[in-house]
Amino acid sequence: MVQPRRRLVDSSAVRCAATLLLWAFVTGANAQISGTASIVSDYRYRGITLSDLKPAAQIGLTYDGPFGWYAGAFASTVRLAPPAGPGIQAMAFTGFASRLTSDISVEAGGDYSAFTGAAGDDYGEAYLGVASDKLSARIYYSPRYYGQRASAWYGEINGAQPLTERVRLLAHVGFLITRTTDPYAPPVEQHIVDGRIGLGADFDLFHVELVWVGLGGSIANNSANAGYRITGSSSPNTVVLTLSRQF
Repeated sequence: MVQPRRRLVDSSAVRCAATLLLWAFVTGANAQISGTASIVSDYRYRGITLSDLKPAAQIGLTYDGPFGWYAGAFASTVRLAPPAGPGIQAMAFTGFASRLTSDISVEAGGDYSAFTGAAGDDYGEAYLGVASDKLSARIYYSPRYYGQRASAWYGEINGAQPLTERVRLLAHVGFLITRTTDPYAPPVEQHIVDGRIGLGADFDLFHVELVWVGLGGSIANNSANAGYRITGSSSPNTVVLTLSRQF
């Protein structure tokens, strides 16, 4: 079998991210730009490890426009299944948010993820969301999840409850459904549930989170092996530590 040639992040994703960032610097004075740099003990995305159970470095930049539009880019080190190995995930996203009341807002948008050395895993998705001060929910759809001949729906609910002035209780639950779309293969449907619960604390210079991450659901093998084709490793339940700083 001929192995795919290693290449840089998909050029269309790079151009998209560059356009979004350029737009951020040339738009109105009421715009706001924020960023976050983080180190995580294990990069878990929807419960699946994308760093082979090892630490990862991440950075993100978000632009919030004066009329509800927002855009941004995110990058993280990853460790995917051979032949990709260690590399970078780059994500560009954009959307529009509108406030319905003083406490509730809705949004719609899309994102695109690309991976160095694993262009076959690149994929895009669209999403809808609603948020309040303490709760938020989103539903995503991708016609080719991680570049596979499979569509995917993912729904999530996130909550943050202040415990003290600096400490918050954090909770998340997500549900993923994938269905094969290959006309020459038997139909396969997988259900995966991921969750996390823990604490987040704000300090003068840093933000710290310590959360437990778990997986479950009815899939071909077991929840720990969800995403094995992409990551090359299982994703057992674990505790994840995050250290981040905003700029």
